[in-house]
Amino acid sequence: MSSPWWSIPQAIIWIVTRSESQVLRADGIRTVAGLRRLTGMRRASGRDEPPISLAAAPDELLQAWQARHIVLFGRKWGKEPSRLILRISDLGLRDHRGEVCLGDRTLYFATRPFWSNLSVRADDCKRCWPEPATRTLPTSRPSVSARRPSDGEVRAFIEERRKALRAERKRAGRDVLLRAAMSHFSLSRKVALDIWNGVPRDRKGGRPTKDKT
Repeated sequence: MSSPWWSIPQAIIWIVTRSESQVLRADGIRTVAGLRRLTGMRRASGRDEPPISLAAAPDELLQAWQARHIVLFGRKWGKEPSRLILRISDLGLRDHRGEVCLGDRTLYFATRPFWSNLSVRADDCKRCWPEPATRTLPTSRPSVSARRPSDGEVRAFIEERRKALRAERKRAGRDVLLRAAMSHFSLSRKVALDIWNGVPRDRKGGRPTKDKT
């Protein structure tokens, strides 16, 4: 399950894709520049709403904050305790010291007050930028076209997630990877575990233990 708090990169991904699985993929990404390296990202659109680009999403986020539709929390100067950021005009988001920060739109960014370790409530983002109606309409019965992903697709996702976590020096153990696969593909733990146990043990860190039976 996703956290009730999202980082700014995660909020930006939600504005663009309206997909929790894509938000999960952005977990651990700290900069807007890092989002540009994500592959397979599809922009969401509705009947009366054009898609929002990755370049435009940060401004959409700031406009919602200025309009009091969402709230931002962060650490002033990157040092003070995390707290609600009061609305100030002419502030912008930019990558600074390896993360997205909020501050004056000036060349000498760090000479004026700025906020880092930014976070926003997930529910606020979902309310301001809801999922497209075609994705949320209930159906009377499961679609006959729906299918369970192949074992190969799940294994490829697990491997991609494992590499991403290890590149960020994060834990990539079995439970972490299983939860990611279960959330991404809407699988039960039993199905995900069966697929996991079928992968040969050929590496350290995040690879399954081979059954002895």
